[in-house]
Amino acid sequence: MASAVLLLSSLRLLAQETPAQRLEMATNQLRQIAAGISARCLDDHPTLEDWKKHRLELRRQLLEMLGLDPLPARSPLKAQVTGRLQRDAYRIEKVVFQSMPGLYVTGNFYVPGDSAKSLPAILYLCGHSPHPLGAKVEYQDRALWFASHGYACLVLDTLEFGEVAGIHHGTHNLNMWHWLSLGYTPAGVEVWNAIRALDYLETRREVDKHRIGLTGISGGGAMTWYTSAVDERVAAAAPVCSTFTFGSQAAHGLASGQCDCIYYYNN
Repeated sequence: MASAVLLLSSLRLLAQETPAQRLEMATNQLRQIAAGISARCLDDHPTLEDWKKHRLELRRQLLEMLGLDPLPARSPLKAQVTGRLQRDAYRIEKVVFQSMPGLYVTGNFYVPGDSAKSLPAILYLCGHSPHPLGAKVEYQDRALWFASHGYACLVLDTLEFGEVAGIHHGTHNLNMWHWLSLGYTPAGVEVWNAIRALDYLETRREVDKHRIGLTGISGGGAMTWYTSAVDERVAAAAPVCSTFTFGSQAAHGLASGQCDCIYYYNN
């Protein structure tokens, strides 16, 4: 009897609340949980030594969250240069390789002219910028800067945004919410493409494989974080416009505007 009375009382209270009030209550709870996650993120690793002890396991967990544990087989890249553009101070090569069989990755490789020695190189990961010729077209000014300052630079296309066929904005644009239950995120594909791009750069005689840096903006900045965390060949990483915590995202209501690739679902 007491249980029935309690249930009826709860239902009356719920009926008195508006949908907007219930949404605000749920949102506030989410904000509190997210803030707690951010506040406690380093509790298990208070010192550098603690971090070093757990680093390999944390790397494995990140790979699992990206859907990359175990890593796919490193199949032949079958890389091709499909065209060249010669400029006064540099050349541009149109590059395509297969990060796995049938998954073609396109990019432009900028090389400073008249260099007899191997060069430091930059892998540039693009943000979300649709263009018929690939997202790389919108970021070519970055590659031009690097090439004019003595760096080789490979600008990599993003899945869906131009030449690389596939779906990147699944939940963001297409309501493909089943991706969440599958643990799928396009971040895993982008990180794998970047890892294989590092493999490709190591084959180029123009590149000093011990001096490869990684950068990118927006979604490319997020992929810079993830890729540099799982691949130790990255000598230096500089993510741009991609830094956030769960706490800040929830507090400012920014999660709904983010792309699928910003979050990982297997944690």
